[in-house]
Amino acid sequence: MIVQLATNQNIMKHFTAVFLVIFLCSAYICQANNSHRIQMLADSLLISSDQLELDSLDSVPLINLNEVDVYGITSSRLAFPLVIVDKNALQNFSFTTPADALQREPGIFLARDGIWATSVNIRGLSEQRLLFLVDEDRLLTATDIAAALSTVDLNALERIEVIKGAGSVLYGTGAMGGVVNFVPERPTYSPFLESHGNVNSSFNSANQFWSNHAKVQLTNRQWYLSLNGSYRTAQNIRTPEGKLPNSQFNDASWGMQAGMKSVENQELLVNYQHFEAWNAGLPGGSAFPTTAKVRYKDVQRNHFSAEYIFSDLTDYLKRLILKAYTQNISRDVENIVNNSTAIFPSSNNNTSGIKAVGDWEYTAYNKLTLGVEGWIRDAKTSRIKEVQTSSQINVFGEQPTPNAQVQDAGIFAQYSWEFSPHYWMLNAGIRLDYLKTTNDSAFQPVYKYSYFPENPSMRIYEDIPRSLLFKAGEKNEFSYAAHVDLIFHPTRRQKLALSVSNSYRAPSLEELFKYIDQAGTLRVGNPDLKPEKGIFSNLGYTLSEDHLYVKTDLFANYLFDLIAEQHGTYTYQDENGNVSQRDALINTNIDKALFLGGEIELQWKINPVFSMMTNFSYTQGRNIDKDAFLPQIPPMNGLFSVNYHQKELIDISFSALWAARQGDVAPGENPTAGHLIFNADVHTEKLSMNRNYLQFFAGIENIFDKAYYNHLSTTRGILRLEPGRNIYVKAQLGW
Repeated sequence: MIVQLATNQNIMKHFTAVFLVIFLCSAYICQANNSHRIQMLADSLLISSDQLELDSLDSVPLINLNEVDVYGITSSRLAFPLVIVDKNALQNFSFTTPADALQREPGIFLARDGIWATSVNIRGLSEQRLLFLVDEDRLLTATDIAAALSTVDLNALERIEVIKGAGSVLYGTGAMGGVVNFVPERPTYSPFLESHGNVNSSFNSANQFWSNHAKVQLTNRQWYLSLNGSYRTAQNIRTPEGKLPNSQFNDASWGMQAGMKSVENQELLVNYQHFEAWNAGLPGGSAFPTTAKVRYKDVQRNHFSAEYIFSDLTDYLKRLILKAYTQNISRDVENIVNNSTAIFPSSNNNTSGIKAVGDWEYTAYNKLTLGVEGWIRDAKTSRIKEVQTSSQINVFGEQPTPNAQVQDAGIFAQYSWEFSPHYWMLNAGIRLDYLKTTNDSAFQPVYKYSYFPENPSMRIYEDIPRSLLFKAGEKNEFSYAAHVDLIFHPTRRQKLALSVSNSYRAPSLEELFKYIDQAGTLRVGNPDLKPEKGIFSNLGYTLSEDHLYVKTDLFANYLFDLIAEQHGTYTYQDENGNVSQRDALINTNIDKALFLGGEIELQWKINPVFSMMTNFSYTQGRNIDKDAFLPQIPPMNGLFSVNYHQKELIDISFSALWAARQGDVAPGENPTAGHLIFNADVHTEKLSMNRNYLQFFAGIENIFDKAYYNHLSTTRGILRLEPGRNIYVKAQLGW
């Protein structure tokens, strides 16, 4: 399958050309203007000394998902609560999508539109208010059930990073409620020419899911090359009440990472990823009628990036990085509404950007980071509706959204000052952005023709009145974001951190211009939407003792002009001036919304072989103006696990995931009963065989075959029951 994917000549020619252009331009800039080279990615995550002490205890060998302090994408420390899911955690459990790998974390809740199409909710804020990154490059596509996260290959990741809170200062618009960054695995340089790699295969019983992955790495003192590929297939998943129809999927991916150090303090990094999925079922959705059978016929994502890194250029300038990237996501959907009607939406989203960041360190207690960033997103959509009558088939050409583009140019700065060494630290940052949004006119329908089934090539076009949905237009906006963090260490093992941030989010193209008519509930955009703004605060306390780790967070987020779908009447007119109205869900600004909540995480090493971990999170969201609960707010939930670790032999974990009843729901939303799910997981350490090794993984999910519902999936329609008992096995051979 991987060989077959590699034969896609058009894609390869396109991205090869992009690579050559970026590489040659970068090389020219580096040679012609060495004094103005600018940094673009930022340091990888650096963990605080307290966290390193905890890790050295090996207190939680199976679950390494601790919330830590980070230096972030820049080299200055920030007090954002951040979660890291590392390579071990990704391997040790059975995760189908990246969203599944995050559902064990406090404050992060799984949102489903199918087994394959999943996303996350962070502290009550859903996909529209979260920014997804792949290797710190924007992952942008249509909202709602676009399943952008599912286009990331879990097998190829080194870790997943999640910021829980406003990240707009560092990342710009879209990062209002949090940031999720998927970091691809890269090899390290070696003194001599070496080769490493592995192959692994896994099976899940609940949906006859097979996954296969292979990786090969070549490393040397001055360069490395890594190649990887995956293929996965799954049938309809079994629930306690029977199989869930139309929940099957197939996907495959391959990628390449390369690095080169031609000069001691310079490094070139290149990354390419290709992912595609087909026949991926969507078993429900509020936009679809209950009779519909909807699936992704084809989803593809192509991502290319190149960056050049400079280290220690002067005594003060510690790092400069220049980066350019391009990412394209295309989707083709098939919606068989009933025996006479079929709808075929498709979209193409291309995002390209450049970044430059510089880190200065004047003293050990004073650091400054300056950065500039620019990106462009182009979105094109189409929709074909076929209606069969007794004698002919009528075809309507439509556009869910008009052709549109958004351009962003931003500059940011952040300063870190340890004004009382080892006790007090202050961080402050600010960002300014210019955004330009343009769109073409959108008509409904675009065209209409009919044909007879016995002669489909003979098309009869009709001259029909068209309704103007959205006029061509251009919108220019300026935005700003700011944050301040105050960190206090009363003792070496304790920390208090207060973070206050101002955040800004421009409406997405879909929120402005969408017209989603899938024969279910009409969903309409609003070009007059105002940007969302908010004030975010977080107070955190951390205790890290020899055998105990405690982390608590309390947050309060106050949002203005929150964008939400509300029931209303949509009015439009055709070319002849005839006015029509339809009931619809229309994107609307809610004047004020308040999110309150808290999270607790505790890890305890009982003795050298036994440990336990528990976490808990609670979120409440209210529309202040209407004194009503907001939709899609996760229930109170948490995790409890007991772990057994026999060094260099085996790890065993028993865990319980629970969610309380969610009765605080928005008007029209369904309450959800609570649930308690038990799981068991076991894996061996790497078993050496000369220069090779073997490793085995196994487990049972939902041991007692509990029937339950995910509250954040209640808008999907009637087919929202979660998977039943699942037995999984995995094996990995490496060298």
